[in-house]
Formats: sequence, C-alpha cells, structure tokens
Amino acid sequence: MSINSVIFDWDGTLAKTLDLWLEGFQVTFSSRGLRFDPKYIVKEFFHDHPEVPNRHPNIEFPTVAEETRNYVLNGLSTVELYEGVTETLKSLKNKGITLTLVTSSPRHLLDRALGAHNLEFFFASIVAGDDGFGHKPSPMPFKATLERVGAMASETLIIGDSQVDIQAGKSSGCQTCWFAPEHNSLFHDFERIRSTSPDHEISRVQELDEIL
Repeated sequence: MSINSVIFDWDGTLAKTLDLWLEGFQVTFSSRGLRFDPKYIVKEFFHDHPEVPNRHPNIEFPTVAEETRNYVLNGLSTVELYEGVTETLKSLKNKGITLTLVTSSPRHLLDRALGAHNLEFFFASIVAGDDGFGHKPSPMPFKATLERVGAMASETLIIGDSQVDIQAGKSSGCQTCWFAPEHNSLFHDFERIRSTSPDHEISRVQELDEIL
C-alpha cells in the first residue's frame, strides 16, 4: 500500500538525544564521585523516574535529574543528528510526502533542538509530550496528528526507535518502521522490539527513501 505521510519520532530516531541524556547523567554522577556503567545508567535511571528514589535511596535523584535536564537543555543546540537526516527529510518532502513529528519530549526542549538544525520547517504538524495528547504507546497523539493533516492511517508510516513507537503505530492503524542502528543497542532491547513485528526495520535513515 502506498505511503503518503510519515510520522517521525524524535529522540533516538532523528537526533542522538539519548546520548546527550546519558552524558548528562554521567557528568552529574561524576560530580558526586559516582561511576556507573552506561548500560546500568540506562536501565536504572532513564525510565520510571518516580520509582528511582525507592531503588536508590542514597542518591538524591530529584536533584540529579534536575541537573541532568539542565545539562541536556544546554547541549541541545549542538546535539548530533543521525547520518542523512536532513537529506532524507528533504527528499521525502520533495516527493510530496507529508512529514509530521510526535515525541514524548517537552516542547521547550524540542523547539530548541529543532531550531538549532532548522528542521521545524519540514513538519506539517509537531506534537510534543506536554501538548496534552498523552504519551506513547497511547495512539492519541498519532490520531490527533492524522486529523490535523488530513492523512489516512492506512497510508501513514510511523518510524521510531522504541517499542512504544511500534505499539502506538499498530494501535493507530498505521504502518510501522523500526529504526535500529547498532548504535541504539545501548539504549534498547533489540529482540524485545523486534518481537513486536514492525512492518519495516532499517538501520539507516536514508533507507526510508527505498521504502517509500
């Protein structure tokens, strides 16, 4: 079936913001004389922030999280994009494909990063995590996006790096594409995501041109 619109994820799909968060945690922990393996940081501190103080009562996690957020905010203007992102967005837009963005990141972080790379102009709709549509794997931000741009779910491809992107895509009735560069294996359980059976799997953003 033809694809007329693509909904992109942001973190870990277009930009290497996951690396920036990891670096932020490492710097913050290091300032306290703490050293953790990167995999351990991802497992213990990247998710379920309200539960972290219970697991690590000796770490003042609310303060750690705030310092890490500030580190990320200051680094977003120079955050690295995945190879070929800008060129691929231009190519897809030139094909007449409607490009949109749905992310769990808050608006102020997203706007700073998009503006630094002049990417906001590629997207006909942008839904951030604090825009009131809920978070993935809820299909609500995707359904709102489809309605905004008048796109059909069956003719829309959702691309993201995580399990929740694929789950949300399927529950929205869209086709799904898992972005799985080896670099991202630090942050995700690849076999777990693969078990969700995405319609497509790519390791380079440029491969979207071949799919579409």
